[in-house]
Amino acid sequence: MKIKFVIHGKEIEVEGESGRTLLDIALIAKINPPYSCLEGNCRTCEAVIEQGETSEDHPGLQVVRTCQAVPKSETLVVNYDKATH
Repeated sequence: MKIKFVIHGKEIEVEGESGRTLLDIALIAKINPPYSCLEGNCRTCEAVIEQGETSEDHPGLQVVRTCQAVPKSETLVVNYDKATH
């Protein structure tokens, strides 16, 4: 699957491994996203899903905790810059 991360004004496209969280994929790609607890409690890793679906999607809500969200579609755009931390 292709995942485009938007962070610090840059767009970085990577190949994601099935079953991994968005945060895991970003860390493996050395993107250096914001995170802290890795358990979904602190909300530091929140990002806006601009395109695609994840396991954390809820109707009308585009913000997900990337440490919990697993991609469900073949193409995703994940924007850390638009999240309110």
